[in-house]
Amino acid sequence: MTPDLVRAFESAVNAVDVDAAAALVTDDVEVGGPRGAARGVEVLRSWVAGSGISLSTVRFFGRGDVAVALQDARWIDDDSTRSVATEFTARDGRISRIVRHDDGLDAALAAAGLGEADEIEF
Repeated sequence: MTPDLVRAFESAVNAVDVDAAAALVTDDVEVGGPRGAARGVEVLRSWVAGSGISLSTVRFFGRGDVAVALQDARWIDDDSTRSVATEFTARDGRISRIVRHDDGLDAALAAAGLGEADEIEF
């Protein structure tokens, strides 16, 4: 997965551009996080429209069709910034899986089968 795909997705989320975000994912995209997971582009559309999140990638790891972005996350109703690790999987040039890991970068890297050697300049 290329950093450009994640960068475009992050930009769409930050702009609350539901259509742009939806164009970057597969119809059966898996969206997951601390509250569980669900599938489908409509799930993603609802999340982008209602999450109130702003993301900024600090570190990026990728190999093949998988990637992990360590991101500074900020929610519209919270002045603090939290570090989150988001695992991405791509299929046919689009994102097919997005899972937020609040348990740290190491857990996200392990889930994606990546390591420190897979870091790419973002």
